Amino acid sequence: AQITRLEVERTPGGAIIRATGLPPEQGWFDAELVSENRDGKPVDGVLRYSFRAFPPRQSTRVSTVQSRELTVAVFVSEIALATVREIRVTGAQNSRAARR
Repeated sequence: AQITRLEVERTPGGAIIRATGLPPEQGWFDAELVSENRDGKPVDGVLRYSFRAFPPRQSTRVSTVQSRELTVAVFVSEIALATVREIRVTGAQNSRAARR
């Protein structure tokens, strides 16, 4: 439902984009960052991802924030980052951006 944290960690050869999402209840699974850009190439300098996860098959407890958090990451090469000025990750209720 919400993106609570977005980090871009420089690594040799590129960067790791790491996002943490907070679903409405426990049990969401198989989370991933899905590129919204055609062929993973930035549009107007913006690299966009959707934070996606599957809901539990049956109703579960809400419980604590820590027990619901999901963290996902994706590696992006230096070549792909060459023209990027912003990385944006969107969830159901909000989005977060990192600029360079």
